[in-house]
Amino acid sequence: MSIDMSQFHGAFLEESAEHLDEIEHLLMALDPEKPDIEELNCIFRAAHSIKGGSGIFGFDSLISVTHVMENIFDRARQGTYQFSRPIIDVLLKAVDALRQLLASYGDNVDPDWVLVNLTTEQLEALLDPSRVALMTDDHGFGFFVPLPEKTAADDGFGFFEPIVVGKDDGFGFFEPVELIEDEGFGLFEPISKEQTTPSNTTVNTDLASASDQIVAVTETSSDEITTQTTAVITESKTSEQAPAASIKKETTKAKAENIEASTIRVDIQKVDSLVNLVGELVITQSMLTLLTEEMIGPEAEKLQVAMRELERNTRDIQEGIMSIRMLPMSFVFNRFPRVVRDLSTKLHKQVELKIEGGHTEIDKGLIEKLVDPLTHLVRNSLDHGIESPEVRKAKGKPASGTIVLKAEQKGGNIMISVIDDGAGLNRQKIIAKARERGLSVSDQSPDTEIWDLIMAPGFSTADQVTDVSGRGVGMDVVKRNIESMGGKIEISSVAGAGSTLQIRLPLTLAILDGMSVAVGDQLYIIPLVNIIESMQPVPEQLKLIANQQMLELRNTYWPILRLHELMGVEPKQLSPTHAILVLIETSKNRFALMVDDLVGQQQVVIKSLEQHYRRVPGVAGATIMGDGSVALILDAESLAVPAV
Repeated sequence: MSIDMSQFHGAFLEESAEHLDEIEHLLMALDPEKPDIEELNCIFRAAHSIKGGSGIFGFDSLISVTHVMENIFDRARQGTYQFSRPIIDVLLKAVDALRQLLASYGDNVDPDWVLVNLTTEQLEALLDPSRVALMTDDHGFGFFVPLPEKTAADDGFGFFEPIVVGKDDGFGFFEPVELIEDEGFGLFEPISKEQTTPSNTTVNTDLASASDQIVAVTETSSDEITTQTTAVITESKTSEQAPAASIKKETTKAKAENIEASTIRVDIQKVDSLVNLVGELVITQSMLTLLTEEMIGPEAEKLQVAMRELERNTRDIQEGIMSIRMLPMSFVFNRFPRVVRDLSTKLHKQVELKIEGGHTEIDKGLIEKLVDPLTHLVRNSLDHGIESPEVRKAKGKPASGTIVLKAEQKGGNIMISVIDDGAGLNRQKIIAKARERGLSVSDQSPDTEIWDLIMAPGFSTADQVTDVSGRGVGMDVVKRNIESMGGKIEISSVAGAGSTLQIRLPLTLAILDGMSVAVGDQLYIIPLVNIIESMQPVPEQLKLIANQQMLELRNTYWPILRLHELMGVEPKQLSPTHAILVLIETSKNRFALMVDDLVGQQQVVIKSLEQHYRRVPGVAGATIMGDGSVALILDAESLAVPAV
């Protein structure tokens, strides 16, 4: 009986992509002078696993490349091969080529045999001492023919020009990577921690010399699972405090086996389906709760007790399902050391990349859409922000610049920052460029307004267009796409000291806790994370300052915003003393939102208003209430006015 092997192609391609990610991160961390034996073993096993699976399916192009990689790392782990930075560069190019070949098989198209032969030839040359010596002497330039680079399709926005080899679409919307190798179908050879290495072999995480441009990489514990089960980027704030970890091989193997026994692969579409079903369950539970509240009598009391229990269970289910969708930011951050390494080499700059908060979790739907914006921001910081070593030295700075990728959770939002210690934004140059393009701008405008100009369509202060940037496209698209996710991007900069670009996003796009308020016959939802308190003021607390009615509370002034004016509805109360003021605080502002009444706190399912209707200013989405009516979810950030 013949077996249709094509049914296993998807699993093989997914596992191979994981192996390539692992190889790339280990190569980035490899100390050429003193490579760690366990890391070499891991790279060898990953290449061997890809080769073994390729043999089963007859993917000859993958076999050709991985066979030579096996030979290189087999010699290295036997102590008969010496690495150098140019050699690692060639190996990284080979990883890019393998990604492109994997993509070919995934798309059911013939592999590029020119690429296969060229990659194989370059890898074989690494086994020839005389050719390696020549390559090392001329730093790899002029000896190896560069691998043909496949321009990314820019699927995310259509404007970025990422540096990438193979079908990586500008570090675009990546497929979800599972936590472990799947041995379930029994065809492939998964990466195993069991090797002939002595049991007292330790993992050396002191890799500061691995690259003068890239942050250190260390082996992670299985309790901090990421895409790469062997290596992730170290948190910068802990790298200086904690000593280099020494992990016994048996411990690592035991943990890996424990992970494999307690995890399964699940299609993300099934998870999304569960999220949708939980959303409908929340709506149904709200409907039932509303009905039971209208009932009276002993039986009604029993039913209300049961409904409260149902509400608790529904919340637990919702939190459990949502936790499955939550992924650490390291899924995004871990690809940027390669971006920085390649681009800094191309621009002849020295750059250190630091990553903070990689463990911070965010909804998977947001993670996928963050890759391209962050790639563009990092490239901008490296190209426009970080100066050349000569310029930095002349300014009294270290020759090596620093870019920090940082993620942190604040309330119901996640803050993602790209920080550099470069030249900062040039205020006068931006103003001059804005006027040249016919934009109205005042010399007295605050910095925040000037910085926002760089996100105008077609705006660029670059003196010349390069293959990296300068065409004036990208930042406007970054802003538009961040806003489409319900987020905002903010810029701060100090001349000569650097810039910070901060993205604020909701933790999830699915469900939130909110306060239901009424204005006239309409219901609105205010996210609880933005609410400080609610009150009904007395006349003495109301002040008029610069034609703006203010609330004075505990020596603080809160501008009063009338929700009925913002939304164009007829209110029941016109005076703040008869209405309710909801005190709201956002990232930079605070204000008092005037509403007719507070209806109550509840959990709501977010529905996209833009997809089904159109974008409405001040509105983040909509939800279905327990009685079947539709309520708008307010976007506190866009409603905010500067505080006095």
